[in-house]
Amino acid sequence: MADITTVREVQAAVVAAGHELTLDWTQDTSLTDDASRPVASATMAEEDLDAVLAADAVLLVASEHEGRGMYVELGAALARARRGELQHVVVVGQIRHESVFHFHPVVQRVATVQDWLRREL
Repeated sequence: MADITTVREVQAAVVAAGHELTLDWTQDTSLTDDASRPVASATMAEEDLDAVLAADAVLLVASEHEGRGMYVELGAALARARRGELQHVVVVGQIRHESVFHFHPVVQRVATVQDWLRREL
């Protein structure tokens, strides 16, 4: 599971800057084993993808945890960016589980969410 405290701090900064969240997955952390609750997992997958498709910016918080779902969200965000539908695909923090897609030209890598907020908004 991702670093919920850090994610919540990023969310708070984004909301304080006047933006809305399309999804706050940190409110339900009960799903720790996807296979044990397939219906709940399917619902969560739909909600996560819908949130990425609705967002004006997609921020991914780098973590020491693998965050496998994060890479699906990154892929969906990059697909939207490639079609010209999304300008902000941001990875916040130190990348510990590197992917080639972290280096896609549209991805903005920042140390803190405040760095991105100052630069882009």
